[in-house]
Amino acid sequence: MGKIIGIDLGTTNSVACYIEHGEPRVIINEEGARLTPSIVGFSKDGDRFVGDIAKRQLLMYPENTIHSIKRFMGRRVGEVRSEASKVAYAVVDLGEEKVGVEVGGKAYTPQQISAFILQKVKKSAEDFLGEPVEQAVVTVPAYFDDRQRQATKDAGRIAGLDVLRIINEPTAAALAYTIRRKKAATIAVYDFGGGTFDISILDVDADVAEVRATAGNNHLGGNDIDNRLVDWLASEFKKANGIDISQDRMVRQRLLEAAEKAKMDLSTAMETEIHLPFLTADESGPKHLQTVLSRAAFEFLVEDLLRLTIDECSKALSESRLAPSQINEVIMVGGSSRIPKVQEMVKQLFIGCPLNKSFNPDEVVAVGAAVQAGMLGGSVQDVTLLDVTNFSLGIEVEGRRYARLIPKGSTVPVVRSQMVSTVVDNQKTVKIHVLQGEEQLAKDNISLGDFELTEIQAAPRGVPRVEVTFTIDTDGIVNVAAKDKLTGASQGLTIHSPSGMSQKAIDDARAELEAMEEADDFTREMQDLRNRVEKQLFGLESFLRDSKLSLKKREIFDTEQALKRGRMALVKKADSDALQELSQYLVNYQDHLQQRVDADAVDDVGSISLMSPGE
Repeated sequence: MGKIIGIDLGTTNSVACYIEHGEPRVIINEEGARLTPSIVGFSKDGDRFVGDIAKRQLLMYPENTIHSIKRFMGRRVGEVRSEASKVAYAVVDLGEEKVGVEVGGKAYTPQQISAFILQKVKKSAEDFLGEPVEQAVVTVPAYFDDRQRQATKDAGRIAGLDVLRIINEPTAAALAYTIRRKKAATIAVYDFGGGTFDISILDVDADVAEVRATAGNNHLGGNDIDNRLVDWLASEFKKANGIDISQDRMVRQRLLEAAEKAKMDLSTAMETEIHLPFLTADESGPKHLQTVLSRAAFEFLVEDLLRLTIDECSKALSESRLAPSQINEVIMVGGSSRIPKVQEMVKQLFIGCPLNKSFNPDEVVAVGAAVQAGMLGGSVQDVTLLDVTNFSLGIEVEGRRYARLIPKGSTVPVVRSQMVSTVVDNQKTVKIHVLQGEEQLAKDNISLGDFELTEIQAAPRGVPRVEVTFTIDTDGIVNVAAKDKLTGASQGLTIHSPSGMSQKAIDDARAELEAMEEADDFTREMQDLRNRVEKQLFGLESFLRDSKLSLKKREIFDTEQALKRGRMALVKKADSDALQELSQYLVNYQDHLQQRVDADAVDDVGSISLMSPGE
């Protein structure tokens, strides 16, 4: 069995890691970086780019560059309107409330876009390790619901990865902590990433990590801080110039890039200058943006967002029944945890508790995923991982009420059963509507799906006994089954949300990705071939310049014609066969000329040696 890698599929960046000789090693991608931007770009010719090269085109072609796709994973159209308004690319309805993104007239599901990112990470891992990689552990935010977990697993399958385990990001960070520490402790993992926030309270020891409570917000992250700064910059520009630039998507992308840089600068500096020349123009000429943002002003602008993370921390403490003073350490995870104000607020809540910043906050989740992968592969000593459900699960019952079968905070994996019955006489079919949430009325909770149990024996209402069984596996994926105790009739399903993908859709997306991969390989081969021909033309041109005095007029003319032919082939984008033929011709032609020039040089030397001294 090949290596199993751990992947942190992040909103902003993705990281892969593996275990070597018991130690985690972060995988270096093809660009020589440890982080791969979670960005997919498309050129006007339909070429696809992932990672740094896609990020570089974000400013010029924001409508063709997909970022922050994690915020759309497993969600319905009605749930993403706020996020959709803040991105330059088109977010579309694929039907049946399924979210998609559209580039160049072609629509993609969030699972497909995430699969492009995972495929890039997979290829980087294979190049780095020198062997195929087919299995992985992938992390998700702790507050990802069942639909979002399913979507993440589907993305892995499209990318050609067997996702052996889905684990929560703060739990992964705790695993990274556990492998390096042998002393028992109660820790909090404060995970403030690009798109989500999670807080988990765990008891950890040398061979156990037990989650006591988790809280979080899937709509709160560094992206929201960036957008808050963008709104402020647009407001400052309007005050100075009287022009509203907030709806110009390309301008907004420039502001977003400047906001992200300013945020990073203010983690180490007390103020930063933001200068954006030629931001827009009116009849009076071009307009520029130049302003100074101090750390104090920045903290004032985003304090309410940061306060939301502290509120979630308080919820987790309440659910764990622990006081802040009972936490031994707070592990700081995610790029946004670097913000000084964040660290100050966390210290104020967890009084006297040290902040553990010994881990790289961008990489610690991938390290934990690799530890889990190592445990599955047998290269790391097993740590018993006891995670919990983050939402209650249940069914709709008479009166459109919600009956919880698995309460929030139950340790997973978990199996729970409940007896239900019919509501009318001689009812032969029971509809099982599966829900997720904490509200009393069914309509106020998230619908995960439904199915029907048929062939129930006719009887007065309330007589048939139907056993409904909920199972949550180690990935947090929900399975539901119903069985008539009298007739033995049974039915069940693994929950697939309205935003989910069928097996056929996954297979089709996988086939499309493989076709795109072949096209990408062909494109790379053509680029290599064109580059080779171009180098040969430069070489021939250099040879002509250096050897012109040694060449005959006909040879000079033929060489100039060969150079002209070669340049025309590149300009007209000749096909592969023509370029291969041209490349071979150029090699043979230059070799022939070189041999002829060398032979003449030898003859000249020989004729001089035969001359007598008297001559």
